[in-house]
Amino acid sequence: MKEILKGAVIATIAMAVIIMVQMVLTYVFSFHIGEVFSKVAVSVLFYYCIIRLVQKSKSAAAAQ
Repeated sequence: MKEILKGAVIATIAMAVIIMVQMVLTYVFSFHIGEVFSKVAVSVLFYYCIIRLVQKSKSAAAAQ
């Protein structure tokens, strides 16, 4: 249970950081650059979570 909560907190912090960086990029450069950054960053975060989930599943299966 702690591990699930820890993952949720880390994901929430990562999303907050992505939003803050997007706001800074939008202010400094343009809206388009901020949007491109956020789309790429969220996609990378999504695929990272999927890869990590698969790796944990494999290691749990190997442990049994």
